[in-house]
Order: sequence, then C-alpha cells, then structure tokens
Amino acid sequence: MVTSALGSQYDLHDDAKCDVFGAIWRVLGANTSAQRVFGEATGFSLLLTTLHRFQGDKGQLHSSLLTVYMKVFTYLLRVTTAGVCKNAVNREKLNSILSSHSFYDLLSESGLISVECERQVMQLLFELALEIVLPPFSTPETNVVGNLSASIPIITQSVSFSPDKERIYIAGALRALIRSLLLFSPKLQLELLKLIEELTHAGPYNQENLTSAGS
Repeated sequence: MVTSALGSQYDLHDDAKCDVFGAIWRVLGANTSAQRVFGEATGFSLLLTTLHRFQGDKGQLHSSLLTVYMKVFTYLLRVTTAGVCKNAVNREKLNSILSSHSFYDLLSESGLISVECERQVMQLLFELALEIVLPPFSTPETNVVGNLSASIPIITQSVSFSPDKERIYIAGALRALIRSLLLFSPKLQLELLKLIEELTHAGPYNQENLTSAGS
C-alpha cells in the first residue's frame, strides 16, 4: 500500500513492486547509511505484509499467479538480504521477525512452498541466512518458478559456495526452514538437512547459531 502526497492510498501492481524493490536494492548497495534507515523504517516488516497479502488470493492461486508471487517474493528476499548484510542492529530486528510464529504461519499458508516453487523458496532463505547478496533481477525468468533443475544443489546454483567456509548470520531464516521442513518434498528435505550438517563443520559460530535456529 502506497500513500500519496495528498493522503490517498493505493496498491501497487506486482511489477511495480518489483521495480521499487529493485531500486531499493540499488540504494542499499550504494549507501551503507541506507541500511540503518531501512531498519528504522521497519523495512523488514514488508516480509509479513507481503506474505499476508498473498493470503487473500489463496483460493485462486493458479500457476500464473504463483509465478507472479514468486517473483515478488524473490525481489523482496534479495532486498532484505541487502538490508541486513553486515549490520548487527538489523540482524537482530530481522531475526526477531523470522523467528516469529507469524512469519512461519504466513509462509506456510502462502502457497509458495509448492512443487513449483519450493526450491526457490529454500534457496532465498539460505541466501538470507548466509547473507549472500545477489541482485533481485539476476534470476532468469525461467528460473523464477517451475524450471529449476532438481539435480542442482541449493545455493550452488546461484553462487560459488563452500559450506565449511560459510557463516550463518541470520539464524531465523534457518529456523523458518526447519519449522517448514515437512512441507517440502522428501528430496529437498534431505538436501536441507545435508546442507545444515555441512554448515556445522564451519566451526563453533555456526554450531551456536544452528542450535539457536533449532530451539
């Protein structure tokens, strides 16, 4: 929902939302002080409001609408990752939101954890957990939903990745995945558990955060 200078409110179209998220991502990358403003302006609450908005169309969540929602969610998660990266204050705020029952409930009821989108959802939450910053518009349109190869491991499809060298910064993102584990397909459940196991070998920092995520 956007408020105009005259005080009237209107809802942006989904493509316009993606354009706005793309612009915010560029600002966050170019100006470190923008992260502070983003956090103070409750930018992370967009996760809840956006997922809540998806609930309204749950009964008519056909393939084309799911594709649109997955695109919006991709842009939003990439912006969120840029907004939290290397910022201790924002990490605390975001972890609080991701660890809440509200986020889990909204995500599980959004329809995004489906055969078509589950891998992309898991990918985005792992990027967030590890603070891997990628442009929201870097994902080819064919990979936004439905055509991700089941043989491509999580994370490595987007970036050079070595689990035993990565650090878990946003434990709340992994907590959301662990809570949602049974909603994913069996193959993806195994990939998730294998990747979490590999991350534990990176040292006590990850082990502590994983303990936090699982509690």
